[in-house]
Amino acid sequence: MGAYKITSLIFIFLTIFNISAQDKKEYCEQWHRQMDTIQNYEKALKLCKKILPKVDTTCKTEILISQGYMFLNQRKIDSSFYYLDKGITLAKEIDNTELLSSAYGKKAYVYAMNNEIEKAEGLLKKTRELLTQYPKSEHWILYHQSQAHLADIDADYEKALKHTDSTIILSERNNFSDYLPSCYGNLGTYSIRVSQYEKAADSFLKAIAVLEKESNPSDLDLYYCMLATSYERFSQYDTAIKYFNKAITETYKSGNTYIRMITYSRYADAQRKNDLHTEALESVDSTLAIARELGDQTFISDGLHTRATIYFENLEDYENAEIYFKQAYKNVLNAHSVKRMDDMMLISAIDGMAKINLHKKKYTEAKKYIDLLEEKVDESNVLIFKEALHKYKSEYYENIGQSELALKNLKKYHSIKDSIANSEVKTKVADLEKKYDTKKKELEIVTLSKEKEKQEKVIVKTTLKQNLFLGFSIVLILFLLSGSWGFYKLQKQKQKLIKAHSNLTELNNVKNHLFSIIAHDLRGMLIPFQRSGKILKYHIDNGNHQRTIELAQEIEKNSDSLSSMLDNLLNWSLDQMNGYTINREQILVGKQLKEISSSFNQHAVYKNTKIEIMKHEEVCLLFDKGAFHVIFRNLIGNALKYTENGNIRVEFKKDFNRLLCSVIDTGIGMSENQLNTIFKLEKKQSTTGTRGEKGIGLGLNLVYRFVKMNQGLIEVSSNKRTGTRFDLSFPILELLTKDRTKDSEPLST
Repeated sequence: MGAYKITSLIFIFLTIFNISAQDKKEYCEQWHRQMDTIQNYEKALKLCKKILPKVDTTCKTEILISQGYMFLNQRKIDSSFYYLDKGITLAKEIDNTELLSSAYGKKAYVYAMNNEIEKAEGLLKKTRELLTQYPKSEHWILYHQSQAHLADIDADYEKALKHTDSTIILSERNNFSDYLPSCYGNLGTYSIRVSQYEKAADSFLKAIAVLEKESNPSDLDLYYCMLATSYERFSQYDTAIKYFNKAITETYKSGNTYIRMITYSRYADAQRKNDLHTEALESVDSTLAIARELGDQTFISDGLHTRATIYFENLEDYENAEIYFKQAYKNVLNAHSVKRMDDMMLISAIDGMAKINLHKKKYTEAKKYIDLLEEKVDESNVLIFKEALHKYKSEYYENIGQSELALKNLKKYHSIKDSIANSEVKTKVADLEKKYDTKKKELEIVTLSKEKEKQEKVIVKTTLKQNLFLGFSIVLILFLLSGSWGFYKLQKQKQKLIKAHSNLTELNNVKNHLFSIIAHDLRGMLIPFQRSGKILKYHIDNGNHQRTIELAQEIEKNSDSLSSMLDNLLNWSLDQMNGYTINREQILVGKQLKEISSSFNQHAVYKNTKIEIMKHEEVCLLFDKGAFHVIFRNLIGNALKYTENGNIRVEFKKDFNRLLCSVIDTGIGMSENQLNTIFKLEKKQSTTGTRGEKGIGLGLNLVYRFVKMNQGLIEVSSNKRTGTRFDLSFPILELLTKDRTKDSEPLST
């Protein structure tokens, strides 16, 4: 006997363990599914926080690493390190080397973004050692992306492009389509670094093309911004402005204010170069507002520098230009943290100071900034800054009387400018080639026209013979067309008859199915009434009053169910026979809901369940009172059917021109399969309640039909063992302005 008990306990323990393991697996799969559909970082992070305690250790490790990477994309470096370190700890505990390589690779990328080069290189070495066990792992892509970023910091753009090409080859070869957008995006970014703007635009367009195939694409805002930047550098300002607008729209979908800040910053540059200086200043204001909110000193400097440039280049207000150039330079010096973006901003700020001092003929000051600019340009190796440097040096030497040095730098300036414009020249050459091809084809057409004139003389001679044949052919064709039209009409009429017969057969099947259900359930509900008299008499004669009370309660419950079912049948039959007429009248929603819920009070006490009506304020609207009662009587009754020792809450409020209602219970809930067929009238649709309550599956079908009749919407959500929620909404203003003469027209099914 003792051994039997131990065996039973082990069996129960294993069963509970298996159920728990299965639940954890389901939660992990749910996390993967939902992450694929979420575009907004804030929502994604909330989902991670919610799911984290419910999954096993392996899935928990995945979630922590994912959280770390999401914080990196939002430039929240400290949070990124925190979650990645937790992921690394768990990966080591479970000895999962592939997940550990993923965490190391992502952390190395964070170090690279934060300009901690030695730490990044050390972690990448560990990552490579782990990944050698997994030659086809997707984590190789992040490894190469991190190496490319380190090469970018060292201004070794050829190496950066080489590693980026490796990521694209890996993604395409192993069908890692999720990584292709970031791979193309990086290729575009490094192409901008070497002033290959046409190649950059092509890369960003490829990234966008992949993303737009997805239902909920992420990073679309970033790639539209970078695509616009490519066109702006290529002097295609109208096209750039179009894509900047798209990028801003996408940032509101993703909720990524950091990308919105970058976009406004570059948008202002494109507007300035397109002589839209007022709009450019507005974009600068947007950049500064977001930068101050985020505490980003780099982009505060950027906004000040762009404003100074607008005053300098567009408005020729050199006093204000000097003020803002100085503010930008001072701000970037205070904020400079040796990051890549900060380096670019520092060079821009120095550029501005050199430019304004040259204009003000303060050559000593100008020389100081030109020397500083040369030092930084040599480190960055960016062509557009080299171009500006030699322009300033040429202007400086010319003004201090050193013509030879001025000429030497002027030549370098034009040489770099020509190399940057090389892709533009190629495009112009391609356009000329197209024009040449067009001219060539036009000459060929002229030659053919002359030959055609000679042939027309021959054709005229044969026209008379052809006309006779043509006339005969036309008569024959008309005859055939008449026959075809008649045949088409007959076929169309035949199709209508077939369709009508099919509809009639379907309606007849529904009717037969419905009556078979009704017959079965009515028989079941009437049996207690047939026997109740004899049973009650027996227990009264024997003095068994407690049993008499219980039987009376059962009979009362059965009569309520029967009454509700008959009401539903009556309403359904009227609707099916086009006999239900919508008759709108002014009703108070709270009052009607209270009246409906009060009819369930006794049954609610019997099931120890509380029914509450929650409202912000009373709402008055025009509505069919009968339909209102059908809808909410069924929803509340259904909630009570499946809830015991719980709560049922009915909430409603007015939201602009709509009435929003919710019926929420803490009952047994529904499966996914039940949710998919809940509003359909199907065989075996109905289920028994917690006390064996029966129905015919007609109530929710009626609710759905009556909601639609009143131009409403209904949605349902549920989880097993946690309850069910019905959300409804109905128009208010539309009903108030509708012609009342139309309200009494009967509705057709």
